[in-house]
Amino acid sequence: MRRKTLLTIAMIAMLSLTACGTETNTTTEGTAINSQETEKTTEETSSEEKSTEKESTEESGEVVEENGMRKEPVVTKKGLNKTGETGPLKYTIEDIQISKLTATTDEAATLLGIEKDKEVAIVVINASAENTSDDTVNFFLGQATLTSNTKEQVESDMFLSEYIDGEFIGNVIHSGNLVYILKNSSAEDITQVSLHIDAPSNSNYETIGEEVSIDLAIE
Repeated sequence: MRRKTLLTIAMIAMLSLTACGTETNTTTEGTAINSQETEKTTEETSSEEKSTEKESTEESGEVVEENGMRKEPVVTKKGLNKTGETGPLKYTIEDIQISKLTATTDEAATLLGIEKDKEVAIVVINASAENTSDDTVNFFLGQATLTSNTKEQVESDMFLSEYIDGEFIGNVIHSGNLVYILKNSSAEDITQVSLHIDAPSNSNYETIGEEVSIDLAIE
């Protein structure tokens, strides 16, 4: 049991957005620079240029193979800052990563719910929501459904995703990583995903906003 728990923790760490490989950024001139050079460049640019360079795209990344898994990032976009509102809630999508994922051991395959040695796609999205009112509001960001251009519809993997509390007691912010495993898609074929979230409700579970649909182009 203890080994299973430790493996679970290791999996979550490996699959989170904080475990990305070497990131490639694009300057306004379109010149690729590595992450070590980004800090120096940022210090030398104006605040306007910093804003332009905020979004970064990783076309390929470091292959990580450990804990019975093999993960190869295909695309990573950081600093998306895609925002919206519904009722008193403001939501933000900050980062998204799409990777190839393979379970190389029976134990990892069982925990992930996939076939051993079969490559699948995994999508990790960093999201947050803020209650701008003083009232208690329910908004289940952590239960967002994902659809893709590869015609899959999946729920967030509660085993691997970070817990995002759906109850906002007053003016608070909740955030975390949402993890989706697309068992019938190739990571390289995914060009767009959409998140679908139920409308927020008040403490009496009365609807106080609209359902949310967030489209994310992976280009």
